[in-house]
Amino acid sequence: MKKLLTALALAALTGNLASAQNEARPDTVYLPSKADTTRIMLGGKQVILIDMNENTPSDDDDDEPMTPRELSQELTFWGGLDIGVNTLFNANGVNAAPDDAGWLDTEEIRSLSWSFNFYEEKIRLIKNHVGILTGAALTYNSYGIKTNARIQHSADSTFATVVPDSLYRFSKNKLRATYLRVPLMLEFNTSEDPDRTFHLAVGAIGGLRIGSITKQNYEIDGQEYRDRIKSDFNLNSFTLDAAIRVGYRNFTLWANYGLTPLFEVGKGPEVYPLSVGLSLAMF
Repeated sequence: MKKLLTALALAALTGNLASAQNEARPDTVYLPSKADTTRIMLGGKQVILIDMNENTPSDDDDDEPMTPRELSQELTFWGGLDIGVNTLFNANGVNAAPDDAGWLDTEEIRSLSWSFNFYEEKIRLIKNHVGILTGAALTYNSYGIKTNARIQHSADSTFATVVPDSLYRFSKNKLRATYLRVPLMLEFNTSEDPDRTFHLAVGAIGGLRIGSITKQNYEIDGQEYRDRIKSDFNLNSFTLDAAIRVGYRNFTLWANYGLTPLFEVGKGPEVYPLSVGLSLAMF
């Protein structure tokens, strides 16, 4: 290395002497901060010799290994957007409204579930293969009502009044509830490589209802009407769902089944919601 540096210095000196009379000011060279360099001043010029060894950083060395916490977050599949459909089961476990509440028959294509899972956290138990998943989500569950009925309620009862078709028909008839939810699930990963892992999470999701509304659109004599009524409709303030999430990489299928009824006990039809859908990873 010393012989190489000496030869380069002599070459630079020869070139410098040949052009020294024509140069008015020294040139400036910017170097990588961690390169092994030798600087020589010759007649107002600075000659810089660089030893570009294998330890000199390059643009390809920017990526650093993930920390255990960062890897844990990469292997947690709660955060993102859940999109699905809702349906209702009666107390007998049948996908139908109770016999005395036929007005609550739902139309699944108009009964949608949207959940923005904006926070996630994972407690590692066995490396990143097994852990406890928690987080937070804002969820909108809507139920499209098939029957031409107007939902009504009192302090201790939720019911509906059937509207004759001859009077008008609802083009939209929907009950929607908004929840703040927190999951507590046991999560499994088959691999510590986020691009190769199959994952499974089972557990429960607790919810707090923070709003509810009915939306009904109809037309009378060519005049369109849109009724929006905000109330609690005797919906349960607190919910608890059994939950399962399974997928590969960022592709996740999920299902939530209500362990608590949609309405408060004795104040509305005894029905239990089921939501199923697909999760879109956003972060």
